[in-house]
Amino acid sequence: MATTTIELRFAMHFWHWSEMASERKKALRAGQFTTAREVQPWWYRATNGLGRMLPSFGTPSAEAWFAKAKRQNPGVGDPRPETLAALEALVRSLREDAKLSFSGRIASAMDCGRMASQHLLIDRAIRETREILDTEIPAPIFLIGWMRTGTTFVHRLLAQDPETRTMPYWESMYPVPPRRGKDDRPERLAGVLKQLESLSPNYEAIHPMGACEPEECVALFTNVFRTLQYNVQYRVPGYIEWLQGQDPRIAYGQYRQQLQLVQYHRPHGVRFALKDPTHSVFLDTILELFPDARFVFTHRDPATTMSSLCSLYAYTRALFSDEVDPQTLGPELMNSYLPGSLERALELVDGLSPGRVAHVRHTDVRADPIATMDQAYRDLGMELSDPARTAMQAMLDAEGRKPRDIHIHSPEGFGLSAARIRGRLAGYCQRFDL
Repeated sequence: MATTTIELRFAMHFWHWSEMASERKKALRAGQFTTAREVQPWWYRATNGLGRMLPSFGTPSAEAWFAKAKRQNPGVGDPRPETLAALEALVRSLREDAKLSFSGRIASAMDCGRMASQHLLIDRAIRETREILDTEIPAPIFLIGWMRTGTTFVHRLLAQDPETRTMPYWESMYPVPPRRGKDDRPERLAGVLKQLESLSPNYEAIHPMGACEPEECVALFTNVFRTLQYNVQYRVPGYIEWLQGQDPRIAYGQYRQQLQLVQYHRPHGVRFALKDPTHSVFLDTILELFPDARFVFTHRDPATTMSSLCSLYAYTRALFSDEVDPQTLGPELMNSYLPGSLERALELVDGLSPGRVAHVRHTDVRADPIATMDQAYRDLGMELSDPARTAMQAMLDAEGRKPRDIHIHSPEGFGLSAARIRGRLAGYCQRFDL
């Protein structure tokens, strides 16, 4: 009862702050990250300070989170064994590695509790409507490449094409429609994003999000607790090591079922544009489960990309931990799977037949978005139609009227140098003239 009461007060506090936030009319500014405390609002720091008197409160627990999810959703059944094992691996690393703050423990419990509920609801929906698994998925185009290489911009351009299906953020977060009453999934997610705005007011300068905007499909992987992107949210090296030892077909098999689920309930599209930066790590699995897959591979100067990526990690981890050291973060990422997976992904797509991959440079798509997308379509054996072209231009015009956000970061601020990053990926830089 105590836990429920505190979580409710915590959520109400979030909502109070979000209601106070007025419609944004000026540019946001995410400065060079230095410490977690500097980017946290005062009340969040105060909450963490008080929470230090309760060091064991809110300790992560896979069993407790799934038990609560079952109480909130009567009749859903038990989690899949492989999903429970994944959450247990994440919990171990949250306890041992993540150095969660008091607020971080509460927020992770709320977040993982939502994912546990979604997993159980998805399984029940598939059990009760078996024809979901007979649903044909529109021929997929996977956006791959490192985070911070322009994947969001390219994805949103693709989404303007009337023939392209994407998932709005609300659909990936809540794939199962309510059984009765109003479908309030967009409103529910809008509330969550308002909470994030109150916690990190300038976060959207790094990664813009909207409840009804096309979004990456990472949420479908969090619904089974199997994604490398948890490492953005928390520092969880133990979990990442565990996940890398697992068969990725487990995660991608359930991911495919969720795509069938959303397509069953909202059929649309000649093609399905899917974005998750970690897709590039698992291309062989994608090609096995989606043999007709095509790819848009985005590229950017790796020194700028890595610096921006470090900033994203730092700002995100600061939501859950007071101990985020920018000087160790850069070497951590440079020594991770990221550089090697980029090179392996290039080797794999180089072996595909013509018409299956389009390479898009960040500088090109920013300088002339329509012409770059036109070329990408041709590289994929498609034609950019006049309605798609018109819709893309309308999006660009709308973007041009918005405040221009500022995101400041440097390799040196994260214990790196541009020369070191480019030297590690010299062949990549040379190939794409980055």
